Amino acid sequence: MVAARRLRISQWLLLGSALACGAASLCFGFLYVSLYWRYRELFNAEGRYFDAHSATVYHQQDGVLIVPALAFLLLALLLGFAWWLRRARPDRGRSA
Repeated sequence: MVAARRLRISQWLLLGSALACGAASLCFGFLYVSLYWRYRELFNAEGRYFDAHSATVYHQQDGVLIVPALAFLLLALLLGFAWWLRRARPDRGRSA
């Protein structure tokens, strides 16, 4: 019974971690789109764009936000796949 409970806890931890990584990927993706993608062709030679309407300066370096977005997406997919494998084979890891 204890082994079965551990397995369920590990499944919940994998699922929660996958969902948290997916949420982090969405957050970084949103930041990438809102801070870089819209203004990617408007940057000057110094890598800046000043939006006079909102009085905001956007930087070309914000394009680096795609790296953590993709890294968290990959990690979410790996953790989700591991969760799916654990869920598909619940007897794995138990001693007979």
